[in-house]
Amino acid sequence: MRRTLPTTLLLGAAIGLGVAGLGVACAPGSNAAVGSSAGGGGQGGSGGSTGSTTAGFDDGGGFADVSTADALPSADAACAVITEQAQAIPLNLYVMLDKSQSMAGDKWEGAKAGLGAFVGDATFDGVKVALRFFPRDPDDKPGCDQTLYKQPTVPYGELPGNAKAITDALAAEAPNGFTTPTYVALGGAILESLDVQAQHPGEAAAVLLVTDGLPDGPAPLCSGVDPEDPAVIAALAATGFSKGVHTYVIGLKGVTKGFADPIAKAGGSEGAILVGDVNVAAEFQKALAKIGSQALPCEYKIPAAVGKDAEISFGDVNVLFTPGVDGGVGVTELVAQDPDCGGKGWRYDDPAKPTRILLCPAFCSALKEDFGAAIQIQLGCATLVAK
Repeated sequence: MRRTLPTTLLLGAAIGLGVAGLGVACAPGSNAAVGSSAGGGGQGGSGGSTGSTTAGFDDGGGFADVSTADALPSADAACAVITEQAQAIPLNLYVMLDKSQSMAGDKWEGAKAGLGAFVGDATFDGVKVALRFFPRDPDDKPGCDQTLYKQPTVPYGELPGNAKAITDALAAEAPNGFTTPTYVALGGAILESLDVQAQHPGEAAAVLLVTDGLPDGPAPLCSGVDPEDPAVIAALAATGFSKGVHTYVIGLKGVTKGFADPIAKAGGSEGAILVGDVNVAAEFQKALAKIGSQALPCEYKIPAAVGKDAEISFGDVNVLFTPGVDGGVGVTELVAQDPDCGGKGWRYDDPAKPTRILLCPAFCSALKEDFGAAIQIQLGCATLVAK
Protein backbone atom coordinates (compact mmCIF):
# COMPACT_ATOMS: atom_id res chain seq x y z
CA MET A 1 0.00 0.00 0.00
CA ARG A 2 1.83 3.14 -1.13
CA ARG A 3 0.89 6.70 -0.36
CA THR A 4 2.18 10.03 -1.58
CA LEU A 5 1.92 12.52 1.23
CA PRO A 6 2.34 16.24 0.74
CA THR A 7 1.57 17.72 4.16
CA THR A 8 -1.07 15.37 5.51
CA LEU A 9 -1.68 11.67 5.12
CA LEU A 10 -3.47 10.83 1.92
CA LEU A 11 -5.35 7.69 2.84
CA GLY A 12 -6.56 5.31 0.24
CA ALA A 13 -3.64 3.35 -0.47
CA ALA A 14 -1.82 4.91 -3.39
CA ILE A 15 -2.90 8.33 -2.90
CA GLY A 16 -1.02 10.51 -5.20
CA LEU A 17 -2.47 9.10 -8.40
CA GLY A 18 -3.60 12.38 -9.93
CA VAL A 19 -6.59 11.62 -12.12
CA ALA A 20 -7.29 15.01 -13.64
CA GLY A 21 -10.67 15.78 -15.04
CA LEU A 22 -12.74 13.14 -13.31
CA GLY A 23 -16.36 14.02 -13.00
CA VAL A 24 -19.94 13.20 -13.73
CA ALA A 25 -21.67 15.72 -15.93
CA CYS A 26 -24.92 16.09 -14.10
CA ALA A 27 -27.76 18.54 -14.01
CA PRO A 28 -27.35 21.14 -11.25
CA GLY A 29 -29.60 20.60 -8.30
CA SER A 30 -30.42 16.99 -9.08
CA ASN A 31 -29.42 14.22 -6.71
CA ALA A 32 -28.68 11.13 -8.77
CA ALA A 33 -29.34 7.89 -6.92
CA VAL A 34 -27.87 4.45 -7.29
CA GLY A 35 -30.05 2.56 -9.69
CA SER A 36 -30.64 5.59 -11.89
CA SER A 37 -28.39 7.03 -14.56
CA ALA A 38 -26.92 10.48 -15.04
CA GLY A 39 -25.43 11.58 -18.28
CA GLY A 40 -24.21 14.68 -19.98
CA GLY A 41 -21.46 16.14 -22.06
CA GLY A 42 -18.33 18.04 -21.21
CA GLN A 43 -16.00 19.88 -23.52
CA GLY A 44 -12.71 18.03 -23.80
CA GLY A 45 -9.19 19.28 -23.43
CA SER A 46 -6.53 19.51 -26.10
CA GLY A 47 -7.88 19.31 -29.62
CA GLY A 48 -11.37 20.20 -28.43
CA SER A 49 -12.44 16.58 -28.19
CA THR A 50 -15.64 15.93 -26.32
CA GLY A 51 -15.62 13.78 -23.19
CA SER A 52 -18.75 12.19 -21.85
CA THR A 53 -19.58 10.42 -18.63
CA THR A 54 -22.08 7.69 -17.99
CA ALA A 55 -23.12 5.96 -14.81
CA GLY A 56 -23.43 2.19 -14.94
CA PHE A 57 -24.55 1.08 -11.50
CA ASP A 58 -24.01 -2.27 -9.86
CA ASP A 59 -26.47 -4.22 -7.75
CA GLY A 60 -26.56 -1.94 -4.74
CA GLY A 61 -22.87 -1.92 -3.85
CA GLY A 62 -22.79 1.85 -3.77
CA PHE A 63 -20.41 2.32 -6.70
CA ALA A 64 -20.88 3.60 -10.24
CA ASP A 65 -18.24 3.31 -12.94
CA VAL A 66 -17.37 6.66 -14.50
CA SER A 67 -15.26 7.42 -17.52
CA THR A 68 -12.75 10.25 -17.56
CA ALA A 69 -12.41 13.17 -19.93
CA ASP A 70 -9.11 14.70 -21.01
CA ALA A 71 -9.66 17.83 -18.93
CA LEU A 72 -12.13 19.46 -16.60
CA PRO A 73 -15.50 20.27 -18.16
CA SER A 74 -15.71 23.79 -19.56
CA ALA A 75 -18.07 26.49 -18.37
CA ASP A 76 -20.85 25.32 -20.67
CA ALA A 77 -20.90 21.82 -19.21
CA ALA A 78 -23.93 20.70 -17.22
CA CYS A 79 -22.08 21.48 -14.00
CA ALA A 80 -18.65 22.73 -13.08
CA VAL A 81 -16.36 20.13 -11.57
CA ILE A 82 -13.27 20.36 -9.41
CA THR A 83 -11.48 17.17 -8.40
CA GLU A 84 -8.78 17.11 -5.74
CA GLN A 85 -6.89 14.56 -3.70
CA ALA A 86 -8.67 13.50 -0.54
CA GLN A 87 -6.88 14.84 2.52
CA ALA A 88 -7.19 12.17 5.20
CA ILE A 89 -7.12 12.75 8.92
CA PRO A 90 -3.46 12.48 10.10
CA LEU A 91 -2.59 9.53 12.34
CA ASN A 92 -0.47 9.57 15.53
CA LEU A 93 0.70 6.03 16.39
CA TYR A 94 2.29 5.22 19.76
CA VAL A 95 4.25 1.93 19.66
CA MET A 96 4.69 0.36 23.12
CA LEU A 97 7.29 -2.41 22.76
CA ASP A 98 7.95 -5.14 25.34
CA LYS A 99 11.65 -5.41 26.22
CA SER A 100 11.35 -7.94 29.02
CA GLN A 101 14.08 -10.59 29.25
CA SER A 102 11.90 -13.18 27.52
CA MET A 103 12.12 -11.10 24.34
CA ALA A 104 15.84 -11.88 23.96
CA GLY A 105 16.96 -13.71 20.83
CA ASP A 106 15.00 -14.15 17.64
CA LYS A 107 11.95 -12.32 18.94
CA TRP A 108 13.89 -9.16 19.73
CA GLU A 109 15.90 -9.24 16.52
CA GLY A 110 12.72 -9.90 14.54
CA ALA A 111 10.90 -7.03 16.24
CA LYS A 112 13.80 -4.67 15.52
CA ALA A 113 13.97 -5.70 11.88
CA GLY A 114 10.21 -5.55 11.44
CA LEU A 115 9.84 -2.13 13.05
CA GLY A 116 12.78 -0.83 11.07
CA ALA A 117 11.15 -2.00 7.84
CA PHE A 118 7.81 -0.53 8.89
CA VAL A 119 9.12 2.98 9.55
CA GLY A 120 11.16 2.81 6.35
CA ASP A 121 8.18 1.81 4.20
CA ALA A 122 6.98 4.68 2.01
CA THR A 123 3.45 3.32 2.49
CA PHE A 124 3.37 5.00 5.87
CA ASP A 125 5.09 8.27 5.03
CA GLY A 126 3.22 11.03 6.82
CA VAL A 127 2.16 8.89 9.80
CA LYS A 128 3.45 10.32 13.08
CA VAL A 129 5.07 7.55 15.14
CA ALA A 130 6.33 7.50 18.73
CA LEU A 131 8.14 4.60 20.44
CA ARG A 132 8.59 3.48 24.03
CA PHE A 133 9.86 0.32 25.70
CA PHE A 134 8.57 -1.46 28.80
CA PRO A 135 9.26 -2.31 31.58
CA ARG A 136 11.02 0.73 33.02
CA ASP A 137 14.34 0.36 34.78
CA PRO A 138 13.86 -0.32 38.52
CA ASP A 139 13.53 2.79 40.70
CA ASP A 140 11.71 4.01 43.81
CA LYS A 141 8.69 5.40 41.97
CA PRO A 142 5.22 3.84 42.37
CA GLY A 143 4.94 0.80 40.13
CA CYS A 144 1.25 1.39 39.45
CA ASP A 145 1.71 4.94 38.15
CA GLN A 146 0.60 4.85 34.51
CA THR A 147 1.84 8.39 33.93
CA LEU A 148 5.43 7.11 34.19
CA TYR A 149 4.83 5.39 30.84
CA LYS A 150 3.32 8.41 29.08
CA GLN A 151 6.45 10.02 27.69
CA PRO A 152 7.79 8.11 24.69
CA THR A 153 11.46 7.25 24.33
CA VAL A 154 11.28 8.57 20.78
CA PRO A 155 8.79 11.47 20.55
CA TYR A 156 6.14 11.62 17.86
CA GLY A 157 7.59 12.49 14.50
CA GLU A 158 6.36 12.19 10.95
CA LEU A 159 7.72 9.39 8.79
CA PRO A 160 10.07 9.10 7.03
CA GLY A 161 11.84 11.83 9.01
CA ASN A 162 11.44 10.05 12.34
CA ALA A 163 12.59 6.65 11.04
CA LYS A 164 16.26 7.11 11.97
CA ALA A 165 15.48 8.13 15.56
CA ILE A 166 13.34 5.01 15.92
CA THR A 167 15.90 2.63 14.41
CA ASP A 168 18.67 4.21 16.51
CA ALA A 169 16.61 3.71 19.67
CA LEU A 170 15.96 0.09 18.73
CA ALA A 171 19.68 -0.49 18.15
CA ALA A 172 20.57 1.06 21.52
CA GLU A 173 18.06 -1.01 23.50
CA ALA A 174 18.22 -4.66 24.62
CA PRO A 175 15.86 -6.96 26.54
CA ASN A 176 16.64 -6.58 30.23
CA GLY A 177 13.42 -6.44 32.22
CA PHE A 178 12.17 -9.16 34.56
CA THR A 179 8.50 -8.14 34.64
CA THR A 180 5.87 -7.42 32.01
CA PRO A 181 3.72 -4.59 33.44
CA THR A 182 1.31 -4.47 30.51
CA TYR A 183 -1.43 -2.71 32.50
CA VAL A 184 0.58 0.41 33.32
CA ALA A 185 2.44 0.45 30.00
CA LEU A 186 -0.76 0.36 27.95
CA GLY A 187 -2.39 2.85 30.31
CA GLY A 188 0.46 5.31 29.88
CA ALA A 189 0.39 5.00 26.09
CA ILE A 190 -3.37 5.60 26.03
CA LEU A 191 -3.05 8.63 28.32
CA GLU A 192 -0.39 10.13 26.04
CA SER A 193 -2.52 9.40 22.99
CA LEU A 194 -5.49 11.15 24.56
CA ASP A 195 -3.30 14.19 25.24
CA VAL A 196 -2.03 14.21 21.66
CA GLN A 197 -5.57 13.94 20.37
CA ALA A 198 -6.63 16.90 22.54
CA GLN A 199 -3.62 18.97 21.46
CA HIS A 200 -4.21 18.24 17.77
CA PRO A 201 -7.95 18.44 17.07
CA GLY A 202 -8.89 16.74 13.84
CA GLU A 203 -6.10 14.16 14.08
CA ALA A 204 -6.44 10.49 15.02
CA ALA A 205 -4.48 8.64 17.70
CA ALA A 206 -3.81 4.93 18.21
CA VAL A 207 -1.65 2.65 20.35
CA LEU A 208 0.19 -0.44 19.12
CA LEU A 209 1.07 -2.86 21.93
CA VAL A 210 3.77 -5.40 21.10
CA THR A 211 4.43 -8.09 23.69
CA ASP A 212 5.52 -11.72 24.02
CA GLY A 213 3.89 -12.85 27.21
CA LEU A 214 1.19 -12.63 29.80
CA PRO A 215 1.16 -9.59 32.12
CA ASP A 216 3.42 -9.75 35.16
CA GLY A 217 3.26 -7.02 37.81
CA PRO A 218 3.69 -4.29 38.77
CA ALA A 219 1.86 -5.02 42.06
CA PRO A 220 -0.86 -7.27 43.50
CA LEU A 221 -3.36 -4.43 43.10
CA CYS A 222 -3.38 -1.09 41.29
CA SER A 223 -6.19 1.26 42.34
CA GLY A 224 -8.12 -1.74 43.61
CA VAL A 225 -7.84 -3.87 40.46
CA ASP A 226 -5.58 -6.76 39.52
CA PRO A 227 -3.11 -5.45 36.88
CA GLU A 228 -2.45 -9.00 35.69
CA ASP A 229 -6.11 -9.68 34.89
CA PRO A 230 -6.59 -9.61 31.09
CA ALA A 231 -10.14 -8.28 31.60
CA VAL A 232 -8.75 -5.30 33.50
CA ILE A 233 -6.28 -4.55 30.70
CA ALA A 234 -9.04 -4.92 28.12
CA ALA A 235 -11.10 -2.43 30.12
CA LEU A 236 -8.25 0.08 29.73
CA ALA A 237 -8.34 -0.40 25.97
CA ALA A 238 -12.13 -0.02 25.99
CA THR A 239 -11.86 3.25 27.92
CA GLY A 240 -9.36 4.59 25.40
CA PHE A 241 -11.58 3.50 22.50
CA SER A 242 -14.59 5.23 24.03
CA LYS A 243 -12.57 8.45 23.89
CA GLY A 244 -11.38 7.93 20.33
CA VAL A 245 -8.06 6.08 20.81
CA HIS A 246 -7.78 2.65 19.16
CA THR A 247 -5.56 -0.09 20.59
CA TYR A 248 -3.89 -2.69 18.34
CA VAL A 249 -1.98 -5.74 19.54
CA ILE A 250 0.83 -7.81 18.03
CA GLY A 251 1.65 -10.89 20.07
CA LEU A 252 4.98 -12.67 19.68
CA LYS A 253 5.55 -16.29 20.73
CA GLY A 254 4.39 -16.67 24.31
CA VAL A 255 1.18 -14.67 23.90
CA THR A 256 -2.10 -16.53 23.66
CA LYS A 257 -5.00 -15.43 21.50
CA GLY A 258 -7.22 -15.73 24.55
CA PHE A 259 -5.19 -12.99 26.24
CA ALA A 260 -4.45 -10.69 23.31
CA ASP A 261 -7.73 -10.79 21.35
CA PRO A 262 -10.01 -9.30 24.05
CA ILE A 263 -7.60 -6.37 24.48
CA ALA A 264 -7.41 -5.67 20.76
CA LYS A 265 -11.16 -5.99 20.25
CA ALA A 266 -11.92 -3.82 23.28
CA GLY A 267 -9.63 -1.25 21.69
CA GLY A 268 -11.71 -1.18 18.52
CA SER A 269 -9.56 -3.36 16.26
CA GLU A 270 -10.41 -6.59 14.47
CA GLY A 271 -8.34 -8.67 16.87
CA ALA A 272 -4.73 -9.34 17.79
CA ILE A 273 -2.20 -10.61 15.27
CA LEU A 274 0.01 -13.41 16.60
CA VAL A 275 3.51 -13.93 15.19
CA GLY A 276 5.12 -17.37 15.31
CA ASP A 277 8.74 -18.33 15.93
CA VAL A 278 9.61 -19.05 12.29
CA ASN A 279 10.75 -16.16 10.07
CA VAL A 280 9.97 -13.78 12.92
CA ALA A 281 11.20 -10.63 11.16
CA ALA A 282 9.15 -11.27 8.01
CA GLU A 283 6.03 -12.26 9.95
CA PHE A 284 6.38 -9.28 12.24
CA GLN A 285 6.77 -6.93 9.30
CA LYS A 286 3.60 -8.31 7.69
CA ALA A 287 1.74 -7.93 10.99
CA LEU A 288 2.91 -4.33 11.31
CA ALA A 289 1.84 -3.53 7.76
CA LYS A 290 -1.60 -4.97 8.37
CA ILE A 291 -2.09 -3.18 11.66
CA GLY A 292 -0.63 0.02 10.26
CA SER A 293 -3.21 -0.06 7.50
CA GLN A 294 -6.02 -0.86 9.95
CA ALA A 295 -4.99 2.10 12.08
CA LEU A 296 -5.22 4.60 9.21
CA PRO A 297 -8.56 6.38 9.68
CA CYS A 298 -11.12 6.36 6.86
CA GLU A 299 -11.98 9.98 7.53
CA TYR A 300 -11.35 12.89 5.20
CA LYS A 301 -11.31 16.63 5.57
CA ILE A 302 -14.06 18.45 3.71
CA PRO A 303 -12.38 20.71 1.14
CA ALA A 304 -12.24 24.39 2.03
CA ALA A 305 -14.33 25.25 -1.04
CA VAL A 306 -17.36 23.62 0.61
CA GLY A 307 -19.50 25.24 3.24
CA LYS A 308 -21.78 28.10 4.20
CA ASP A 309 -19.57 30.91 2.89
CA ALA A 310 -17.89 28.91 0.13
CA GLU A 311 -18.76 28.35 -3.50
CA ILE A 312 -19.73 24.67 -3.22
CA SER A 313 -22.64 23.36 -1.14
CA PHE A 314 -22.60 20.16 0.89
CA GLY A 315 -25.08 18.77 -1.62
CA ASP A 316 -22.53 19.07 -4.44
CA VAL A 317 -19.81 16.80 -3.07
CA ASN A 318 -18.93 13.33 -4.39
CA VAL A 319 -16.33 10.71 -3.52
CA LEU A 320 -14.34 9.01 -6.28
CA PHE A 321 -12.59 5.67 -5.79
CA THR A 322 -9.94 4.31 -8.12
CA PRO A 323 -9.03 0.68 -7.31
CA GLY A 324 -5.52 -0.56 -7.75
CA VAL A 325 -4.71 -3.32 -10.22
CA ASP A 326 -1.50 -5.09 -11.09
CA GLY A 327 0.73 -2.69 -12.94
CA GLY A 328 -1.56 0.32 -12.70
CA VAL A 329 -4.99 1.55 -11.68
CA GLY A 330 -8.50 0.38 -12.37
CA VAL A 331 -11.67 2.10 -13.53
CA THR A 332 -12.65 5.07 -11.38
CA GLU A 333 -15.90 4.62 -9.49
CA LEU A 334 -18.33 7.16 -8.10
CA VAL A 335 -19.22 6.20 -4.53
CA ALA A 336 -22.76 6.95 -3.37
CA GLN A 337 -23.44 8.88 -0.20
CA ASP A 338 -25.18 6.52 2.23
CA PRO A 339 -26.19 8.23 5.51
CA ASP A 340 -27.28 4.89 6.97
CA CYS A 341 -24.06 3.13 5.87
CA GLY A 342 -25.96 0.13 4.63
CA GLY A 343 -23.31 -0.63 2.01
CA LYS A 344 -20.00 0.57 0.58
CA GLY A 345 -20.78 4.25 0.75
CA TRP A 346 -19.85 7.35 2.73
CA ARG A 347 -21.53 9.85 5.01
CA TYR A 348 -20.91 13.15 6.75
CA ASP A 349 -19.91 13.08 10.42
CA ASP A 350 -22.71 15.51 11.24
CA PRO A 351 -25.41 15.96 8.57
CA ALA A 352 -26.42 19.33 10.05
CA LYS A 353 -22.88 20.75 10.37
CA PRO A 354 -20.46 18.50 8.47
CA THR A 355 -16.75 18.71 9.21
CA ARG A 356 -15.56 15.35 7.83
CA ILE A 357 -16.36 12.76 5.21
CA LEU A 358 -16.49 9.29 6.79
CA LEU A 359 -16.25 6.12 4.74
CA CYS A 360 -18.79 3.51 5.81
CA PRO A 361 -17.32 0.42 7.53
CA ALA A 362 -17.77 -1.90 4.53
CA PHE A 363 -16.06 0.58 2.20
CA CYS A 364 -13.32 1.33 4.74
CA SER A 365 -12.51 -2.36 5.16
CA ALA A 366 -12.37 -2.93 1.40
CA LEU A 367 -10.17 0.11 0.91
CA LYS A 368 -7.62 -1.05 3.47
CA GLU A 369 -7.23 -4.32 1.59
CA ASP A 370 -6.53 -2.54 -1.70
CA PHE A 371 -2.87 -1.56 -1.69
CA GLY A 372 -3.06 0.47 -4.88
CA ALA A 373 -6.29 2.40 -4.46
CA ALA A 374 -6.90 6.15 -4.43
CA ILE A 375 -9.63 8.37 -3.04
CA GLN A 376 -10.52 11.77 -4.50
CA ILE A 377 -13.14 14.39 -3.73
CA GLN A 378 -15.24 15.80 -6.57
CA LEU A 379 -16.90 19.21 -6.15
CA GLY A 380 -19.54 20.87 -8.27
CA CYS A 381 -21.96 18.08 -9.19
CA ALA A 382 -25.02 17.08 -7.18
CA THR A 383 -24.19 14.37 -4.67
CA LEU A 384 -24.94 10.79 -5.76
CA VAL A 385 -27.14 9.40 -2.96
CA ALA A 386 -27.86 5.70 -2.41
CA LYS A 387 -31.51 4.70 -2.54
